[in-house]
Amino acid sequence: MRSRRFDAPAVVLVGLLGFAAAFIGSWTPSIWYDEAATIASATRSWESLGRMLESVDAVHAVYYALMHVWFDLVGYDPITLRLPSAVFAGLAAALTVVLAARLLSSRGLGLLAGVVLIVLPRFTWAGGEGRSYALGMLLAVALTLALLAAQRPDARWWRWAVYGGLAVLSIAVFLYLALVVAAHALTVLVRLLLGSRGGAQREGATVIRFAVTVAAVVLVSLPLVLTVVGQSGQLSWVAPIDADTVRGVFLTQFFPKNPAVAMVAWSLVALGLVALVARRSLRPAALVLLPWLVVPTLAIVVASVLVTPLYSPRYLTFSLPAVAIAMAAVPALVPVAAVRLRVAAGVVIVALLGVLALPSYQAQRMPEAKQDASWSQGAGTVSRLDRDEPTAVVFGSIAYHPGATARVVEYAYPEAFSGLDDVALTAPLEESPSLWEKADPVDAEMLAGYDRVVLVTSGRERVENEEAIVAAGFRETERDRSTNLVVVVYERE
Repeated sequence: MRSRRFDAPAVVLVGLLGFAAAFIGSWTPSIWYDEAATIASATRSWESLGRMLESVDAVHAVYYALMHVWFDLVGYDPITLRLPSAVFAGLAAALTVVLAARLLSSRGLGLLAGVVLIVLPRFTWAGGEGRSYALGMLLAVALTLALLAAQRPDARWWRWAVYGGLAVLSIAVFLYLALVVAAHALTVLVRLLLGSRGGAQREGATVIRFAVTVAAVVLVSLPLVLTVVGQSGQLSWVAPIDADTVRGVFLTQFFPKNPAVAMVAWSLVALGLVALVARRSLRPAALVLLPWLVVPTLAIVVASVLVTPLYSPRYLTFSLPAVAIAMAAVPALVPVAAVRLRVAAGVVIVALLGVLALPSYQAQRMPEAKQDASWSQGAGTVSRLDRDEPTAVVFGSIAYHPGATARVVEYAYPEAFSGLDDVALTAPLEESPSLWEKADPVDAEMLAGYDRVVLVTSGRERVENEEAIVAAGFRETERDRSTNLVVVVYERE
């Protein structure tokens, strides 16, 4: 495969554009459950985090460690939580330009791939999410670039070492990224099977080097993999494969809540793959992109059917750059000499996707964009209370997540709860070996000595909590309802 030099200023520009698209407005949506898990894990002490990872969430251990270091440096707030993901997203967009330029042998098509990636709804979602999805996307692109570099005829052994190191890091960040390595294995094998007689020896040597590298990666990653497999019960919330899975694969996985973008994008992907197959010089690119697009999703769906449910659309975010590059190949259907027509085709693709994706971009920056969470509004109500009298806070349930409580609102917005006493808490995060704290049901004894009580809840057990507070001698003075959350203020009678 020919390698074209990429345009460094264009790469930087796309990276900055990707960062801006992901970051601007990311501070508006309320924190939600998954992000609260990041906060609860990364703000513990190192010792407490280590104890927690022995029982749960080892699959996110490296990401939590990275965020722990980040919070140690800059402190936690919703902006610092999401800022790293925006940076990772920008870097992913920049590297996608480099990767696409090499795969498609065109600087222009490489630039188009990076811009297309930025306008896709899953990209802007991942870049504004305080989880590891944007980092996984970045690692998938970097790992694919490393594979191309290692496959070069003049490649030295250290390039395979780089590939192996990136593979270990990728698997440690998110176990599902091992499926990118599986996709690469298919790429390497098919190259061998389709290679000419003259290149058979070279491709055979590549297969051997790849196999040795992957064997080393498996050996190094095995302890983590076994630990994660032992904690697989935490995925009990994942739905089994059914008719909704088709919708997940073709819509939610890459184009959440935007059927118009999905229809246009998949049509462009199909056209792009036709262009890659039609032009002999671009067929090697198809050998990289098709496995990247198909193998991870197919493997997860099959495993979900045969073993246990594992498929969640957002877990496949790392395949999104392959979607963008495939779409960027569409102008390759136009003869190389027709430069203006190629440029026009690229402009039309970006403009069409951008217009169709705009509603998604706006929706992702609404206050309740993340699972209808309105925690910031509830925290705002609490923060406006004066602190001139002893105040207890009681946390009830939280919507959609029976394993946690509304205490996650305090983790997300700690300043709002400053000066309030969590009277029912028995084992705070620092002392808990699990993801969440432990608490007892509220009773009159816990509320003795307090003149005010604040109840934060989503509904379940609300009546029991309210009855217990009223029975302890309090009357309701304020009630603020927001989506899936209610804050009730009581004063002692």
